[in-house]
Amino acid sequence: MTMQQEPTFATLGEFFTAGGPLMWPILGCSVVVAGLALERYLSLQKGRVLPPVVADAVEQVVQGRAAVIEAGIAEASAPAARVLAAGLRRRGRLLADVEKAMEDRLAAEAARLRGPVRGIMVVASVAPLLGLLGTVLGIADAFAVVEQTGLGKADSSEALAKGIKVALYTTIFGLFVAIPATLLAAHLQGRARRLAAAIGEAVAPAIEALAAPAPAPAAASRDGDGARGEDTHAA
Repeated sequence: MTMQQEPTFATLGEFFTAGGPLMWPILGCSVVVAGLALERYLSLQKGRVLPPVVADAVEQVVQGRAAVIEAGIAEASAPAARVLAAGLRRRGRLLADVEKAMEDRLAAEAARLRGPVRGIMVVASVAPLLGLLGTVLGIADAFAVVEQTGLGKADSSEALAKGIKVALYTTIFGLFVAIPATLLAAHLQGRARRLAAAIGEAVAPAIEALAAPAPAPAAASRDGDGARGEDTHAA
């Protein structure tokens, strides 16, 4: 007669209930990951980070009409607009000053784009640790039961095996949360880096247009020739 193997768990509800109270914090981690990932997907849209109005504003700056768009860019909330606004505030200064102001602002905006992704990475690290904690506590409870009933009996061995199996449910659930969260974090980090690079490329043409023009070398040459001419006449 063939014995039917007992299923590991009949339903997801039974699996969750058998895992014990630490299944709830792990479930909370999954909700946090879902919320942060959804927020980042909505925020890391190119139309929000680098709207067409910024490209138009850069074109205006290159054509020498920075004053026309300065007020509108200062009020815009897009990350690319804030980078361009940092350069507009240094308009007329040395090229190095304008470039540094825009680079610093770009670095700050890139950090803001990646900021919530770190929360997903933290949850991805915490979820399996919670699962491991639940497993350790479950195994400790299983051994406590065996200690009371005695290890040599068949019932006690069966109870130990069943207790360890149930204790592993929290680790399984923690990994179910951690693996997708890690993949999501890596994907969103790459998306944020690509958008930051796109901002840098989009606003780069405005740097030289916003900087003060360099002194003409011809004027300096004429001054030098005039000085040499005066010395000749004096001689």
